[in-house]
Amino acid sequence: MPSDQRKELALQAIRPRIEIFQSALTVTINQVQGLLTGAGETSDDQSASLGKFAQGRVDTGRFASFTRRSAHIDTEAEGPVRTAHEVLKSLLAQADELFILQIRAGKSLGEQLGARLAHIGRAFAAARIVDLARSSAYKEDKHAGTLSGFPYAMWNSSERALAPGLLVEVAGENFTPSSVVPLLDANMKLVFNVSGDAPAAALSRVISPGVFVQQETADAGLEAFTAYKGIAVAAYLPDTAVSFVYDPSTGATMYDHFVSLSFPAEVRKRSIGGISPAQQAEDYTLLESLAVPPELHDEAASDPAGKLSAWLLSQTNLSDVSTP
Repeated sequence: MPSDQRKELALQAIRPRIEIFQSALTVTINQVQGLLTGAGETSDDQSASLGKFAQGRVDTGRFASFTRRSAHIDTEAEGPVRTAHEVLKSLLAQADELFILQIRAGKSLGEQLGARLAHIGRAFAAARIVDLARSSAYKEDKHAGTLSGFPYAMWNSSERALAPGLLVEVAGENFTPSSVVPLLDANMKLVFNVSGDAPAAALSRVISPGVFVQQETADAGLEAFTAYKGIAVAAYLPDTAVSFVYDPSTGATMYDHFVSLSFPAEVRKRSIGGISPAQQAEDYTLLESLAVPPELHDEAASDPAGKLSAWLLSQTNLSDVSTP
């Protein structure tokens, strides 16, 4: 499937999160403009600005706690408020490009994703600075630098709940999903569009009890990914990889959470970038072990490979196979 088609599918999957974030930006920009022009907004005005995806989901009082209380701001506060206003407008002007990250070769996936989140986090830094300036608590030497980058580690729970979805385009040799695990919190949604050869079970190390994980080799949609309430990670990989959907909202056991699982006919032993065959084998074995059905009591119960074989056999229809 062409990369540009997968890009469209990925953007469609994260569109609701993007629109929530952009709507919150719009509300905040309008409120700051009200402070600067002396024309504040009512709560009804703010609600009308949200848009259909954000209404009922965005707590504007927490994102923009600086809603106008008076007809003016102090002269000393005007400078930082105007600077923050420009930052907010510049982020909104980036449109979809703000949420698409192309990973450069030789650079850490986790570091580059962290840098993009710090760039996006400037919106929250701007909101904080306006609030501080209004209350005469703004200190240039302490706060001004956050407008250049506001790392994800500094986001509070309300800000993390507003995190937009991100599309990450990356070559298979640089695809190390475990490096982004520290960034998975609240409503974070990531889709990786992977080009070239890639580890067969790359997303296995992202699987955890509360994280939706989907790894696709075809043109499957990501509707369940989009609908999942919480952290969700998906990736489009070449057809030499495993395809699976792990949905924590289904079933009672980890095995039950695997809505679908399809292993490739063959996994070649080769290095991919700096990812050795041994590392890839560990990821593959991890995925196999997670997908084992519970309560096996025969010889397969003590053997992970046997457990996988038992599970694969249980999914195979042998009714049409004749006995010699």
